[in-house]
Amino acid sequence: MSVTYKIASAIVRLAGVKKMFLKNKEEMLEYAKKENAKAVFDLDKARKRAERKKYYLIVRDVMGYRLLSYQKNKSHAEEAVLHFFGGGMITPPDKLDFALAERIMEKTGKDVWFLFYPLCSEDVKIDKTYEVSFEAYKLMTETYKAENISVLGFSSGAGLALGIFLHNNALGRPLPMAGKIISISPGGLPDVSLEENKEIWEKLNALNHKDIMIEPSYFKTAREIVKGDEDLPEYMLDGTKGDFSDFPKTYFYYGENECLYAFAEYFKKAMEKYKAPYKIIVGEGMCHCYPLLRFFREGRQAQDKIIELLKQ
Repeated sequence: MSVTYKIASAIVRLAGVKKMFLKNKEEMLEYAKKENAKAVFDLDKARKRAERKKYYLIVRDVMGYRLLSYQKNKSHAEEAVLHFFGGGMITPPDKLDFALAERIMEKTGKDVWFLFYPLCSEDVKIDKTYEVSFEAYKLMTETYKAENISVLGFSSGAGLALGIFLHNNALGRPLPMAGKIISISPGGLPDVSLEENKEIWEKLNALNHKDIMIEPSYFKTAREIVKGDEDLPEYMLDGTKGDFSDFPKTYFYYGENECLYAFAEYFKKAMEKYKAPYKIIVGEGMCHCYPLLRFFREGRQAQDKIIELLKQ
């Protein structure tokens, strides 16, 4: 483990980042609304940056939500990446997410589609997030061959990267499957009041002392937020309960020291149940979504490997 990572993880732990995830539903929504009120993306500045760096930024609308396409050329490429940011379904993307989208476009030559999907802190429930995300993928299939589309997601976005295809299966497979899925730190929001979910709850808590960022109690709060009083399909809340039939090769990335790593074995069982090809990559001693971070060696190497996978 690199010295830089050890120092950074110690700072995060001392800063008490985990305390944020102990907030109740009302406190968490208040926090999210404050974060959402901040200017995280300035389209004019983004366009000027694209012009300066000599690429194209195409803006589309999907059901009232912004969809960006980072392109090396004015006309679309033959292949593309659909990129879902993380944020617990309640907070918006940040500079790291946009920087990665740009980097993927530059390094792979593929178009990168970046969706500002509906957040559940905006008085919508997760079925709306799924509807818009699925529609964005549908739009991609009208521009690219499905086998030339890769889907990448981080954290809650990792759930969506898997979830839109679980949704596709639930709808009777109206759309062709993508060529590849890369899901970084996906988890689920199981109903832990049910006996069948006691085991995963225990495993989440067993990893809590290693996790420098997330408290397992947040999963209970998040389920309240994204579900509300709606009667929603369980796969939208806990992806391990979905139908993985005909999934393309799927890569799961986890940090060994994140509580979400507890979900890895359940995704493994689900993929094997439906005979779907997969690979699980575990970062030794690493934290949640470590491939998003380039300032330490392990994150940088993992991100570069992911970009190589996207090139293929």
